[in-house]
Amino acid sequence: MSRSFLLAGLFGVLSAGAVCLPASGQALDREIVTTTRPLTAAQTSKVSDFAAAQLSQIAQGNASSLIEARDSIIQDTRRPGVTGVFLRAYSNELVPGIRKILDKPGTGDDLFTLRAENSLRILAFLRTPESVDLLVASNNPSRVSDRGQRLVAAGLVPLAVEPVPQSGLNSGGLTAMARDISENLRDETDWLVALEDLRAMNAIALNPGMTKENRAEVRSMQFQAYADLANRVEASDQPSELVLSIHRAMLGLRARLLANATAGDVSNKQIAQTLRSMLITIGEATVKQWDGLQKSSQMYAAYEGTLRIGAQLLSLLEGRPDGAIDALAAPMTEALKTRPGGSARDKALANLKAALKKLD
Repeated sequence: MSRSFLLAGLFGVLSAGAVCLPASGQALDREIVTTTRPLTAAQTSKVSDFAAAQLSQIAQGNASSLIEARDSIIQDTRRPGVTGVFLRAYSNELVPGIRKILDKPGTGDDLFTLRAENSLRILAFLRTPESVDLLVASNNPSRVSDRGQRLVAAGLVPLAVEPVPQSGLNSGGLTAMARDISENLRDETDWLVALEDLRAMNAIALNPGMTKENRAEVRSMQFQAYADLANRVEASDQPSELVLSIHRAMLGLRARLLANATAGDVSNKQIAQTLRSMLITIGEATVKQWDGLQKSSQMYAAYEGTLRIGAQLLSLLEGRPDGAIDALAAPMTEALKTRPGGSARDKALANLKAALKKLD
């Protein structure tokens, strides 16, 4: 699958909230969508029939009918006053059918990718433990070989974990989902998907329903994921695109910390130590892969940016600059102004080696 297709898939994820609602006006009764009490047998039957009809179109219909069915389902999850009680009932009817759709890759259906990606969007709008569990499972590279599908699934997690009262997504469940995402990351080889995984973990950590203890646990997982990616980068003999995921995810996290939105969530010694060790690993990878980095301005900038932004994050976490860590990025930042292969780049490499030696 081409990188442009992956990016197109991600754009679809980011615009998921802008689905077009069906002109036919198909929708469930408002009293069902806004109920705060368990559905009656009659209401449950209506939800079941409605869900089955739409799922049939998603599983078997042509492109236009499956899109209309998707929108018919999603519109009820977005109506004013929608309740977690309804979403749980809706999810109970939809998730099993969506699971069957996702379990049928390679069946010769030319529309399978369209069916799968729109099914994932439905899962995100349901916002229940069952729907998010399946969404996260659809991002498991050991289970799903399609990178585009994994990208869509990971990119939808921030939408899927938005809080809805009584939907069943509690702090413990969200923490378990973050743990599953971190497991997925260990086997992920595509940097764009890895980036969305890191952003998904950040979205979970920011969920207002998280307890202080669970939020700290998710933050710890998040920084350990950075460290695990760094170890894989260092194991390579050539520059690794996985650095791009670390760099871009850190940019978003730095913005949060600078806004004082989450500083209290992540200011602890264990996380700071994990980050510090990770930056040393990236520094060592930079030395090891130096010749390859001179051949790619994009990769050089990503390695430099990871060290520089990482040092800024560390200073925000610890409340003071760490001169020894700052010294890792400084020579590379200065050398950005020069051409590859020149004496300034040789000096930058020597200074980076010296900075690493002081950290031994």
